[in-house]
Amino acid sequence: MTADIASTNLAQQQRERLPLAMQRAQAKLASLTADASAGPLLKASQWAKTVAQRVIWLQRAASAWAKPMEAVSACRTGCSHCCHIPVTISLVEAQLLGRAAGRAPTAPRRSIRVTDERSMEALAAMERQLQAGPLVPCPFLRGGRCSVYEVRPMACRTLLNLDDDDLLCRHAEGAPADVPYADATKLKAFTLMAQPGTEYADIREFFPGVPWV
Repeated sequence: MTADIASTNLAQQQRERLPLAMQRAQAKLASLTADASAGPLLKASQWAKTVAQRVIWLQRAASAWAKPMEAVSACRTGCSHCCHIPVTISLVEAQLLGRAAGRAPTAPRRSIRVTDERSMEALAAMERQLQAGPLVPCPFLRGGRCSVYEVRPMACRTLLNLDDDDLLCRHAEGAPADVPYADATKLKAFTLMAQPGTEYADIREFFPGVPWV
């Protein structure tokens, strides 16, 4: 089977799966109980004295929020599909990653400084353009695993496929699939508000080049 045929077959399978996947996601969410620690962690972020501390508390809140869904999601240790798609992070998150990995982030060639509603729209537009581009491994991906998992950014903590397997995460050339991801809209809004005027870019812009960790 040629690559083109295989990709076409995958895209067809994904289209057929999507309605069922959405039903599965809704059923799973209806059966879950929220982690009680997420709220207090979110409040702690509001009292933090520095932007970096606020981000750290928000990352902890995101992990607590995601914990119940992780048990029923399609995400598994060693699965790295989402480690090849664009991941927009803030300069503060890049600095936290750099500190953990022992390498300072570089100035991104393409970024958006979020200061108002217009810049938020520009950020969303940039993310859509990045999603349409080629798949590139995250610079922190090593042997199919995240080498900075404990300090991974918000985008990675909240990306959960609520289907039963990774079919919808697989890449079909020219046909990006819809995935029943958990809705982290509120957490993302808190993260934006916690870092007024900060710079956002794809993680590969802050840490360009081949994997080095």
